[in-house]
Amino acid sequence: MLKLIQNEWMKLWHQKATWTMLGILVAVIVGAGALNKYYEEPDTRDWHAVEKENIETSKQILAEEDNAANTYWQDAIAISEYRLAHDIAPPTGMTVASFMDFGVQLISIVTLFTVIVGASIVSSEFSTGTIKMLLTRPVTRAKILTSKLIATFVYGLFMLAVNFALAWIVALILYSGNTGTVLEVVNGLVQEVDVWKNIIELSTLSAGNFIMSILFAFLIGSVFRSSALAIGLTMFLTFMGGAIIMVISRYSFTKYVWLAHTDLTQYYGEGQHMIAGVTMPFSLAVLAIYAIIFLVISYWSFTKRDVTA
Repeated sequence: MLKLIQNEWMKLWHQKATWTMLGILVAVIVGAGALNKYYEEPDTRDWHAVEKENIETSKQILAEEDNAANTYWQDAIAISEYRLAHDIAPPTGMTVASFMDFGVQLISIVTLFTVIVGASIVSSEFSTGTIKMLLTRPVTRAKILTSKLIATFVYGLFMLAVNFALAWIVALILYSGNTGTVLEVVNGLVQEVDVWKNIIELSTLSAGNFIMSILFAFLIGSVFRSSALAIGLTMFLTFMGGAIIMVISRYSFTKYVWLAHTDLTQYYGEGQHMIAGVTMPFSLAVLAIYAIIFLVISYWSFTKRDVTA
């Protein structure tokens, strides 16, 4: 099995598209950091005066009848007053932690690139005719498909590692001198935000969409042997899934649709699922069931269907 995985890994990096996607990711991270640093205009005003102005502005907005019960402005006042009372300065522009948060947002790009790999890693063998040569090896089709699936996930994990490592390096080079503390209101109390903890939590919760998108693309690529269909359909469902769920949310069966659970970031912090009564364990159970279904169909199609390429 290890040799099969190594073979798939080498074939993957012999493709120009693989290096192109890596180059795009690097360019996005470095480019975003450089542009933000270039256009960043440091605020030379006294932050104490700025916070006092923010308090007055928030109070004026709250004084309006429509905003009297708006907790956002109440929290803003509480945070500004807390800063002044404890002499805690706000962040000055982009910081290392905030740029790492940008790295979390780039997980969607990494997912897209991994979906492209997962969609084409099987279908390309049929389109080029190399599948016949591959199947002549003294190994089962199941092992061949497993090696392709593992290689796809390894590629995705590699891209994630590059994403966060490079974002951290760029942030250290460009923003290590920026300081400040992020505050938030939790249960009526002002406290310091653990930015790194939030980044880890958001990255972990993003795994739902990451894994399910890859498995779905792998399924379509294996069954229909069309990378274009797999990529297009997966991206459509990824970006339009939320809208689709909103449209059908009034029906009881919606909570059993996998698209309703891929965005686990809904549970971030004190967040709740868009569908009332749905919990994290339920979402994970639904995703696990669909993951098994996707894999079963993929393996059945690859191992049972005749090869006509």
